[in-house]
Amino acid sequence: MTSNATTAVVSLFNADEHVLANAAVLLAQVSRVVVVDDGSPQDPGPVLRQLQDLGCTVERLPENSGIAAALNAGIAVALASGNRPSFILTMDQDSLLDGGYIAALEEAALAAEQAGVRVGMVAPASIRGLPTRRAGVVNGVQLGGEPIQSGLLLPVAVIEELGTLQSDLFIDGVDTEYFLRCQSAGFKTVIAPKAALDHSLGSMTPARIFGADLAFLGRQVKVRTAASWRYYYLFRNRILLARKYGRLHRWWAVKGFLADYRHLAIVTLLAPHRFERLASAAAGIADGLAGRAGKRRIS
Repeated sequence: MTSNATTAVVSLFNADEHVLANAAVLLAQVSRVVVVDDGSPQDPGPVLRQLQDLGCTVERLPENSGIAAALNAGIAVALASGNRPSFILTMDQDSLLDGGYIAALEEAALAAEQAGVRVGMVAPASIRGLPTRRAGVVNGVQLGGEPIQSGLLLPVAVIEELGTLQSDLFIDGVDTEYFLRCQSAGFKTVIAPKAALDHSLGSMTPARIFGADLAFLGRQVKVRTAASWRYYYLFRNRILLARKYGRLHRWWAVKGFLADYRHLAIVTLLAPHRFERLASAAAGIADGLAGRAGKRRIS
């Protein structure tokens, strides 16, 4: 069943034709899909035309401005419509929804509101088979911890009250900042028990130590990594968010720093491109301490 209450907003960057199948799944569940190309250097024209032919509303940013700016542009288009939605679904280009995903999120939002829970966002119960973070139960409603941005249902009323996504983070931490903003204002993350999302959480890289493959019980050990340039934003934005929210959410800040530096230690020891990764992280730490935001400036 197609929902008229939700508009999906999808950010694109150098998207290929694989995005067409994902868009078709979205269009089967919502009445409107807004796709925003984030200044792709590879000509997005052919893919965007095919998306438009499918029924998507297409927007193009003149330059690469980051995922928050792209999603905000799509949200602006959705809210300018004569048929304003009640919810916005934020999506990455490589995420794929199960059947009934939108209905499950809307159902969870309604049930939470009826139970007296102030809904800031609704997240799926699992992402690629892995359970999402839980944060207790209130009046029979399962609350969630910090979610990922893709596949997230945002009530329009909350967007209008709290504002849109923080674009100067560029990428990484955008979902975290909005989660903390909601938490600080008394809004909760709700888990939709019937919803599951297929989304790639980084790349798995064979572990190597001193030039040799690392194996355990005869099986190749792999570690999850992001692109080396992402570590700049991961480490910079962690500091920027801790400066903004750390006093109110101290345990979140402590856990986040411990997780980030533990991960960096593991991938530095076991994954290739360690020097590029360390250089990106160091630059991010320096800029975070200096309070610099926006797209990375490389002189």
